[in-house]
Amino acid sequence: MLSACSPTRRLGEEERFLERVEVTAPDGTKHANEGTFEEVLRQQPNTRLFGIRLPLQIHLMVSPEALKNTQQKRLEKGKDEGGWRWWLANRMGEPPVTYDAYLAERSRLNLAALAQQMGYLDVACRLQVDTTEKQRARLAYALDLGKVWTVQSCSWVTEGSGLKTGKLDFEPAELVGKPFDVRKLEAIRSNVASSFRNSGFPSVQASHVAFVADTLGMSKDKKVAVTVELLPIDYTANGAPIPHEVTRFGRIDWSCKERENGKVPCIADDVVDFLLAVDSGMLFNERVLQETYRRLSNVPGVSRVEMPGKLRSEGLGEEVLYDVGVNLELNQRIDLTAEAQMIRSDARYGPIGSIGFRNNNVRGKADMLEFALTGGIISTRPFSYTGDALVPNSGTWSIAGTYSTLGIPPLSLGRLRPSNEARTEFTLNWGREVRPEYAREAATISFGFRYVENPERESKLRVTPVEFRYANITADAQFAEWLAQQANPILEGRFVDYTSMASKLGWSSKWNNGTANGRWRFDAEWTGMGLYALAAPLGLSQGEGDAYLLAGIPFAHFVRGDGEWTYGRMWGGWGSLHGRIKAGIAKVGANIDVLPFDRAFFAGGANGVRGWSVRDLGPGFAQQEVLNVEYVPGVGDVQLDVGLEFRKELTDAFGAAWFTDVGNVWIHQTSSSSPAQEAEFSLRSLAWGAGLGLRFDFEFFLLRLDGALRLYDPARGEEQRWIGQGSPRGMVHLGIGHPF
Repeated sequence: MLSACSPTRRLGEEERFLERVEVTAPDGTKHANEGTFEEVLRQQPNTRLFGIRLPLQIHLMVSPEALKNTQQKRLEKGKDEGGWRWWLANRMGEPPVTYDAYLAERSRLNLAALAQQMGYLDVACRLQVDTTEKQRARLAYALDLGKVWTVQSCSWVTEGSGLKTGKLDFEPAELVGKPFDVRKLEAIRSNVASSFRNSGFPSVQASHVAFVADTLGMSKDKKVAVTVELLPIDYTANGAPIPHEVTRFGRIDWSCKERENGKVPCIADDVVDFLLAVDSGMLFNERVLQETYRRLSNVPGVSRVEMPGKLRSEGLGEEVLYDVGVNLELNQRIDLTAEAQMIRSDARYGPIGSIGFRNNNVRGKADMLEFALTGGIISTRPFSYTGDALVPNSGTWSIAGTYSTLGIPPLSLGRLRPSNEARTEFTLNWGREVRPEYAREAATISFGFRYVENPERESKLRVTPVEFRYANITADAQFAEWLAQQANPILEGRFVDYTSMASKLGWSSKWNNGTANGRWRFDAEWTGMGLYALAAPLGLSQGEGDAYLLAGIPFAHFVRGDGEWTYGRMWGGWGSLHGRIKAGIAKVGANIDVLPFDRAFFAGGANGVRGWSVRDLGPGFAQQEVLNVEYVPGVGDVQLDVGLEFRKELTDAFGAAWFTDVGNVWIHQTSSSSPAQEAEFSLRSLAWGAGLGLRFDFEFFLLRLDGALRLYDPARGEEQRWIGQGSPRGMVHLGIGHPF
């Protein structure tokens, strides 16, 4: 650790540590496009975290001799380089960057070239190297950009190409008055070529679209005249252009390849015909071929899709046709599977293992039958096995059977659109979760379907018309005695047996505007509404409290909805900014007093407001050490959670994040539990925390360590809620994957 304090300790006499690199304007101020310019620098100084070169210090902590010896032993055993020392030094750590005169000059040329691509054709770039400090170097690149050149005019030249521009999305006039940005022109060139391939011209490539710029005619005014030339396929020996020709799809043939280990039943004819987006006689469209390939690749049991094509013409002057062959290669029909993974949900994470049996092609209808046995240990508080917490670590295992098929029976495939990729699932599931205080068993039978609403935005809709669920809780004797001692009907109501006949609706969609991306999600669930209305006519019996019973147990009666919006944006060369807004609300009906524990909302945890543990926050102003007869600490019917996080990659395997979270849970004002005022919704009871996180990327999963302080704690007295008004409090979380 002491040796890691000096970055020059292990450098040779002629080597200089690269201390700093700056890109500045002539007046010495940092340029607005510095983040963009930094991307083309051939050498960057070592990454800093709060001014500390942490990855460099991690690298220097590894002994070079020990690292060399371990790599030599691996080499003798025929292994590639690796091991924990190598990973620590070269993946999590970062070797010291030393000044290289050649790379520095290449960076100067790259900066000038990038500025010219942006439209600063008169740019000049000067490099100053400061080596006054022993074994250290500082580089300063001074950019004199000059005036940006703009497009004065832009027009088409299509003679001899056989192409028409009337149906293109691009209009040359859109460039007039804008900077002469070569990078944008390259993107336009690719898009124009793609548009022609999607409208009947398979021979058009990006090389057939050329931008010719006149930078001499109006050089005094810094103006450019641009011509967009569409070139023919080629030229004859005497120089005559060979134009591109309109092409239609010809023969469409498909087949299943036989595997080496014997014949495998192919997908049924009507299924393949339904999934084929290509029709004989339609104009050639590259997008249609890509869509067909994607649909067939997603069919269970299909391991490989080949789609060779061939151009042909019936004769001189006849229409050109493009014949397509679709060859499917199938997996083995029967699979035995074994998996191990790290799960991460809103409240639980841990190692889960499963073994399963799968039939990839039951009836040749792109259908699949799967049985799986899953078990493992899951936790909300890692490495904590104390019994005094409401939600300690627990063991879980389940048996599940799923049958899924293409389409939505009983509707025929002909009544659906292939682009919807509709699939229906029938699921049977039985699971058991064992905690120190109690054991929960749940059996579920469900029927539902999903389909793609908008393929371009990956907008998906999930509908579960019917889901029957039975939940049974067997409390430990001490836990049952503890519940009785609390004399809290709301607490007891969270831990009762129940049945439900529910319906669910879910929708999700992604968005991307080029500079930012994100996702929308909304889920709704309702149960017991129709059953309660028909309970009396059906003659359902009533138990204590006049609750109607189903199979001798009160059935759940509530409406629940929650949604989430996530945001991500690269922030120049500095890092990325991410945000999330998550909200939910539920209301119980007359047949139950409170939401079941597994359907209620909670706050805190590694994926929530990180200054608190899971279910250690709320509801509202509630104090965690107080069990009120009208609420359960940490559990509510309403939720609001807002998070903002800035992430910075320090090395390929090591990164950091700065974050702040706001949120809480509350009891709904109209809930039949008649909540205390302190547990009802109030913006003043929003908890606020902020902190620093470290990210360790092991390629197959990302390990996260987040530490947060409570900036505002609504559970404290009014004079002690803000940080600084009392002793600081916070929480350290171990998480799997990013929080959002």
